[in-house]
Amino acid sequence: MIIRSIHIKEGMFYRKINFSPKVNLVHSLKNSTGKTTLLRLVLYSLGYNIPNTRKMKFERCEVESVIDTETSGTIILLRTAADYIVATINGNRNTFVLPEQQHQLHALIFGTDNKDILDNLLGAFYLDQEKGWTLLNRGVVIGSIRFNIETLIRGLSGRDCTDLLNTEVRLSRELEKYRQISSVAKYQEKIEKESDYITIDPYSEKLVIELEQLTMEKKLIKKELCRLDRAISDNSQFKKFISEMKLLIKTPDGKMILVTSENIVGYDDNIDYLIAKHKLVSARLSDVLDNIKKIELQHEKEAQQLAFLESESFTETFDRKISNISINPVTVKREINQLENKLSNIRKSISDRTRVNNSIVSEMHEAVIKYAIELDIGNDETMPPSYLFTSNLKELTGAVLHKTVFAFRLAYILMIEKVLEIKLPIILDSPRGKEIDKENVQLMINILKRDFSDNQIIIASIFEYDFDEVNKIEINNRLVEMY
Repeated sequence: MIIRSIHIKEGMFYRKINFSPKVNLVHSLKNSTGKTTLLRLVLYSLGYNIPNTRKMKFERCEVESVIDTETSGTIILLRTAADYIVATINGNRNTFVLPEQQHQLHALIFGTDNKDILDNLLGAFYLDQEKGWTLLNRGVVIGSIRFNIETLIRGLSGRDCTDLLNTEVRLSRELEKYRQISSVAKYQEKIEKESDYITIDPYSEKLVIELEQLTMEKKLIKKELCRLDRAISDNSQFKKFISEMKLLIKTPDGKMILVTSENIVGYDDNIDYLIAKHKLVSARLSDVLDNIKKIELQHEKEAQQLAFLESESFTETFDRKISNISINPVTVKREINQLENKLSNIRKSISDRTRVNNSIVSEMHEAVIKYAIELDIGNDETMPPSYLFTSNLKELTGAVLHKTVFAFRLAYILMIEKVLEIKLPIILDSPRGKEIDKENVQLMINILKRDFSDNQIIIASIFEYDFDEVNKIEINNRLVEMY
């Protein structure tokens, strides 16, 4: 990919800058004139979520860049707002909503729809003056954009770890919750040691729920008693009705018998059953009413306690509420240990699937070693293949860290270009830092001249560098001027 030009319009200010397909130096005699702003605007025009600089708000600018790509040809990118960008290819305009459709836009530019690669491209070819020269294999590229070497390698080698990564996220969240619970349990212990007593939380949720359940049960029991009362009353009315009817029954032998409640089989048993059940239900109602009264008395006591507690401080209230949470520290510790073991196994599986028998890792390591030897920062013994994934950056300081980061970035670029069959621009903001001298910078320049002569290089600096041909973009007092 080649960035051919960029048009910048900010209110009444305007500037067009043409870039060479080879080496470009964004130069000024002093700092804070707009060199970094120009580099960031270039990236902003490519659809990246790039933070503003102090002197320019990007969302207030109209930025149009023209780029040449290996897969889509020439693309005109117009960005007049932070949340969308218009890409024109062969006269066809396509609008992309940002950041939701950033992957689709970058798929056109870089020729791949692999998200693991697309998410890590900027961290390979752009070195920001603030964070870029300390970003080795994981971390912030600029703003909210991050880089991760494992993700890039999985993308380049076509290895999918989605299932394992989702499991890792789920376990990590669960583990974090249990660790927070463990912290609460430890705080409870501290409160218990420092306090003479622990106050019961007024109007505890348990009592409220119990009162609601008892009230509902009381209503049901009263309905049952009403039903029994009606049944008993109906039976009494039936008895009276039978007596008043003076009904006679004729037996087989011709004898006439007067029908009464006394000679109806089972009549008295039914009445006795209803009365007995009424007594049982009444007793149950009495128990429920007693329990309701006890809870209401407890509520009254707690209301008095609450009136007393109204004068307590926020921290005292917090401690009281924390003390009322039921936590079993032993169970929590056991869950934490189990989750840590599961998480460790998942991460090992992710690491193995990423690194083991992976030619991308081998070739990337070879490139790092090649440049490390040339820059005098290490060799195969001090930088084994596992060093690609090191997290120990404390041992790297000053010029050593600066040159190590440079070697790693070049290795990333080489592997990306090999897999995607494209050329990436190399954008360096202030390569000559405070702790790196001119001689070491020249070593870096020599590598770029020799191995990356086909790449577009854009450098922002107050210094000049030893390239054969340089397109010098001079910034005097301000990046854009009134037209």
